[in-house]
Amino acid sequence: MRTVALSVGIQGPTAGVIVGPAVLAGIVGGSGALAYLFGLVAMSFVAYAFVLFSRSFNSAGSVYAYNGAALGPSYGFVSAWTLLLVYLAFAAGVYASTADITQSLLTSWGAHVWWVWLALAGFALTMVFAYLSIGLSSAVIFACEGAAVALLAVVGAAVVASGGAHGHSALSPAPFQLHGIALSVLGLGVVNAFSAFSGFEGAATLGEEARRSTRTIPAAIAWSLAGSAVVYIVFTWIADNAYATPAALAAAPAPFVHLATVHLGPVMGDMVNLAGVVSAFGAQLACVNAANRILFALGRDLTGPAGRARRLLTHTDSRHRSPTGALAVSGPLTLGALVAFSFEATAVRALTIIVEFGAYLMIVAYLLTVVAAIAWIWRRDRRPLPLIVLGVGVGVLGYVLYDTFVPLPSSPFGWVIGAAGASLAAGVALAAVPVVRSRLHASPLLRTYRRSALCPSGAES
Repeated sequence: MRTVALSVGIQGPTAGVIVGPAVLAGIVGGSGALAYLFGLVAMSFVAYAFVLFSRSFNSAGSVYAYNGAALGPSYGFVSAWTLLLVYLAFAAGVYASTADITQSLLTSWGAHVWWVWLALAGFALTMVFAYLSIGLSSAVIFACEGAAVALLAVVGAAVVASGGAHGHSALSPAPFQLHGIALSVLGLGVVNAFSAFSGFEGAATLGEEARRSTRTIPAAIAWSLAGSAVVYIVFTWIADNAYATPAALAAAPAPFVHLATVHLGPVMGDMVNLAGVVSAFGAQLACVNAANRILFALGRDLTGPAGRARRLLTHTDSRHRSPTGALAVSGPLTLGALVAFSFEATAVRALTIIVEFGAYLMIVAYLLTVVAAIAWIWRRDRRPLPLIVLGVGVGVLGYVLYDTFVPLPSSPFGWVIGAAGASLAAGVALAAVPVVRSRLHASPLLRTYRRSALCPSGAES
């Protein structure tokens, strides 16, 4: 359960689908469900790469071990550095997201609170649960998301039972059709959907805590992606049919809160809003948990055997076994990212900028992993089918990169791309520092995993 919960928690499908259909309608009109369907296909190539690796071995470092075993320690470090920044950025961004949804709920009750105070409260609560055992964190995340999806299902059933807008079928296949939009426009929607599905790989960071990890983690990766996709596709399908026009859907700030209010009353609308808060909290907790484990793995290999840095980054709580040392570093980093944008008038503005930074790096981390998976298969047994599938995956991710950066987005997102590029370059430069490079190449963990690349029968360590 904990492996699935961590992946689903990072994805936060309930919080995403409460507002996601409106965002997508503004991009692709009435073809939102189709965009999510194609986004699932695109993300499946990335998931396939993670499944191939996790069937052989697993580590708290996730891509650090996977990509390092396939293409060398420095490559693995840059991959882990990139994914670590993704999780830190996503956590900070979701603090703002949770604050935004909470602020909307409180406003409906007549209370007005500055979004930053709400975000700081969410950060503090996240630190408490991240300090406790991963079993408790996972149970909280699983319960939060499960209850939220169940509530959305009630709203969806009510919308379907009442029929679609203007009396057309609430189950019309129209949201799966192009409606004359250009394929390039659909591509933008697919990129948006691609980001919505990210986080399924979070289960890999539990590689040293999960039982029978070479079985449970691949299953968690596959099931979390499939489950999240079902939530996004089905509820976007319902929302597309529930509004008279795509413009009306795009103008709705939180479509499922509105639909719940219209079909089941204002109390249900508030409950859906609360479900979004709960789901968003689970997402920020999952992101912090994943970041802690990557930082723990990097600290174990990059710090001196008896130095203060090693004692800090590899320290685990004696009772809960949580990586509290890494938490002491990752927590303030996420808080710093949040505070850096506390001047923004709205939480949505801060959320958008911070998450975009992580999203740009996420695409890079995924591409690095798919390329590494090709090298992994080539070194092990050169099976043609995986090589073909992964080759197509590289092409798909290349298209996603192109569609994201060409043309270069206007300010402030052009600056965000610059910051993401500089962060990636810093990781590359750090990997080239002699002492870092020597410690990476001396890692007994990576040496063991690299040997398993030449031994198809090798099991996890």
